[in-house]
Amino acid sequence: METSTIYPGSFGEILQGKIENRDLLLSCPVNIYTKVKLIECNNPIRKRYLKKSSSFLYNILKSWGYEKYFDSIDIEINSEIPYGKGLASSTADLCGVYYCLINMFNKKFNEAELVKNCIDIEPTDSIVFSKMTLFDYKSGNYKVTIGDYLSYNILAFEGDKTVDTVEFNNKNLPNLCDVKDLLPILKEGVKEKDLHKLAYVSTESIVKNQKRLYYDFLNLVMDIKEKTSGLGIIGAHSGNVLGIIYDDAEKFKFEEKLLKGLNLKNIRLYGVKALSEISLPVECI
Repeated sequence: METSTIYPGSFGEILQGKIENRDLLLSCPVNIYTKVKLIECNNPIRKRYLKKSSSFLYNILKSWGYEKYFDSIDIEINSEIPYGKGLASSTADLCGVYYCLINMFNKKFNEAELVKNCIDIEPTDSIVFSKMTLFDYKSGNYKVTIGDYLSYNILAFEGDKTVDTVEFNNKNLPNLCDVKDLLPILKEGVKEKDLHKLAYVSTESIVKNQKRLYYDFLNLVMDIKEKTSGLGIIGAHSGNVLGIIYDDAEKFKFEEKLLKGLNLKNIRLYGVKALSEISLPVECI
């Protein structure tokens, strides 16, 4: 038997910072995906090279009392999500493994189970939730649903550095800045589906936390945003990617084509689209 699904990555911190002494994060899914397949077999060798997903698989099976099946299930992952850039590649992989597992063993989806087991592996992106959620990504002990995900266009500027989420969060870093003042604007923006307010929040979040996660090309992206009438900037949390938010698809395509001709040094340029929902096709053979 084998079962497979796809799961999206995310693009960054619409909001990340301290609120009432909690480190919180809110991000949204985008149209870059990982494809995860679980395969029943006698010699599972691929998962040896997938440490996080393999540990997650074992932990879930053990919690169900099914750990005896661990040695007969292999994991295959094919991902288009850039690794080490803060685009939730690991979270997407783990979510994919989870949805395959509940399909394979005919289990019901359990949000708390998914969140706990993801966080046991590493600090986790808020795309584990079906709606836009402000979330304590280190402990999972706090979450508040803000509303539906919103669709918009992002022109991504990817730097050449990579960041390991676990190592990054274990560093002696400056504290996240307080972002309590941005929360009412975020809630209004989501309720009203106002991308200008959403983009304002994401921009302020990046600027406030620049001392914690430094982007050496922030000023360049801000300048391009102003010249191309972008709504704001957004950053991949604990990663090395910034993006400009656009609401007009045609304008976004024009600017993407124009900027690709600039040959920006050590920066890869590409477009992604934020998703209004996480849709999960699960196949079972």
